[in-house]
Amino acid sequence: DKCKTCYACVRVCPVKAIIVEPNQDYPSVINDRCIGCGSCVQSCSPNAISYRNSKTEVLDLIASDSKVAAIVDPSISGEFDDITDYRKFVKMIQSLGFDFVSEVSFGVDLVGKQYAELFENFLGKFYITTCCPPIVSLIEKYHPGLIDNLAPIVNPMIATARVIHKVHGSEVK
Repeated sequence: DKCKTCYACVRVCPVKAIIVEPNQDYPSVINDRCIGCGSCVQSCSPNAISYRNSKTEVLDLIASDSKVAAIVDPSISGEFDDITDYRKFVKMIQSLGFDFVSEVSFGVDLVGKQYAELFENFLGKFYITTCCPPIVSLIEKYHPGLIDNLAPIVNPMIATARVIHKVHGSEVK
């Protein structure tokens, strides 16, 4: 209902995953082609493009009997400029129902160490970072010949989640 058919999303899509069919009123996303970069969402001035929202799933997890961890990006503190003490921020997240709170920057340190080791012993092979899921998706879908060049290192979010499972148990969601 919000789409103004300006086609900004079509123009900005790096993999041509948004098409305009002659019999359709609005552009549509070809999910098999989409790499999840979010360029279309950013370019859509009327905010007509929706993306997967997992709020309900998160609320269901918090309401369950499972232990639940929040892994937050360091930039989240920028959304709450009135909070000057990180401990208050952690308490705020825990008050929502999360049992554990961890900043993904911990995973960044772990991944950075792995990259340092990889580059120290690269033996002439060129690697593509795997920290950005859309880049990995782009390689897998459009340049499968480069899959062997993807660094064999998980992204910081996954690294942090693995540590949380190791410390607090594999049942933590």
